Amino acid sequence: MTMKKKASSLRSQFLKLYVLLAILSGIVVPALSTWLSIKAFGALIIQRRQEDINNLAEALTTLYNEEGGIWKRRRVMDILHPAPQWGNMRISLIDANEREIFTLRPLQQANHRGGHSEPEDNKLDKSEYEFTTLKLGSKPNIGRLEIARQLPPNIFSSSFMRYLTRYTLAGAVVMILIACGIGFFVAGKLSRPVINAIERTRKISKRNYEPEDISELSGVQELDELTQSVEDLGRSLSRQEELRRRLMIDIAHELRTPLTVTRTQIEAIADGVLEPTPERLNLCVNEMQRLGGLIANVEALSRLEGETLAIKKEKTDMKSFLEPVLETFRPIFEKSGINFSHELDGNIYCEIDRENFRHVIDNLLSNAQRYTDKNGNVNVKLHRENNSAIIEVQDTGIGISEKDLPNIFERFYRTDESRTRVTGGSGVGLAIVKAAVEAHGGKISAKSVKGEGSCFVITLQMLV
Repeated sequence: MTMKKKASSLRSQFLKLYVLLAILSGIVVPALSTWLSIKAFGALIIQRRQEDINNLAEALTTLYNEEGGIWKRRRVMDILHPAPQWGNMRISLIDANEREIFTLRPLQQANHRGGHSEPEDNKLDKSEYEFTTLKLGSKPNIGRLEIARQLPPNIFSSSFMRYLTRYTLAGAVVMILIACGIGFFVAGKLSRPVINAIERTRKISKRNYEPEDISELSGVQELDELTQSVEDLGRSLSRQEELRRRLMIDIAHELRTPLTVTRTQIEAIADGVLEPTPERLNLCVNEMQRLGGLIANVEALSRLEGETLAIKKEKTDMKSFLEPVLETFRPIFEKSGINFSHELDGNIYCEIDRENFRHVIDNLLSNAQRYTDKNGNVNVKLHRENNSAIIEVQDTGIGISEKDLPNIFERFYRTDESRTRVTGGSGVGLAIVKAAVEAHGGKISAKSVKGEGSCFVITLQMLV
């Protein structure tokens, strides 16, 4: 059995990241800067020393020429002795015949001002010295300089290196501590919205949809959007839960009425109280049809929720498609005493599933007929706006309240005015209409004024 590795918290991950950055910036960067500074300073010292040696060779060559081609020991000593910057170096002047003219030893440099010198062994440990030979004179061989420079253990003294290391480490420790403090604060601030979102989703999973105060945001766009999205999810699920609850009440009410009527009639006929006349049997049939219609709507809703709504689109002349559909409804409107008209522009082509889109138009026209009083008006328009085809179904019916208008396309939603057996449906018609329009790549919206009427607008992409 394998043990599942425990995941670390977001706060600890942020804290580790800050500490790692502090270590990199507090140790690696200063150490690298110090090393580069030492290398650059060492190269500068070597360059300066080489320049001094070149100047010394030039001075000795000038002296040789001034003395008429001979070396005078005293004057050579005067040139070499005032050069204390040579440090721990041994400088020998050799003439063209390989005779040593003068040798300036390190101890002589140190004691020159005291007026005395001590002999130095001519044999040098080559492992401790760096040797340089410089030819004097550009063309004739007048001699050479042999320089032996003792190699120091380091460019800087050991005490300076100790101080540098000590202060670097102290600065690194201080930076790490500061970074830990800042990291702890920032990690807490960044992880708090995520933790709150987790707690909120847990409450939502337990059907606790009560909105929470999100006035204090983190200031980070992605985290604030996460918090807002979780709250929107909670509100959406709360609204869906309320709609489902209302649906169950409505379905129970709708089922109860036809079942009660049918059962009463059948029981009375079975008990011999009533005669099985055609009128009573037709009443039972009508109630069963109402029950079948309700079941059909619930099935349509199930297909909608299961996203099994499939369409087969084809190029369609929208005017030729709409005219016969609208004319089919004309007798229905005339029977209801409603004035019906349409204005259809030509040469507008869209890709639609004719059968599926016919249900959309049927549903909108049925609603217009249901909620428009006698002598009212229903008008259908088809026109273009830029590259879009616009279909408008406008009526002068009872209208929709401002409170209900944002929810009319929600599943299971029914306004209070439609909660009757005469005009009410199951609350899924407009939800199916919206899904069908969106499946065609279009949009549907509604405008309405209470008591004045409604206008449903469908927007589809035209074929160019």
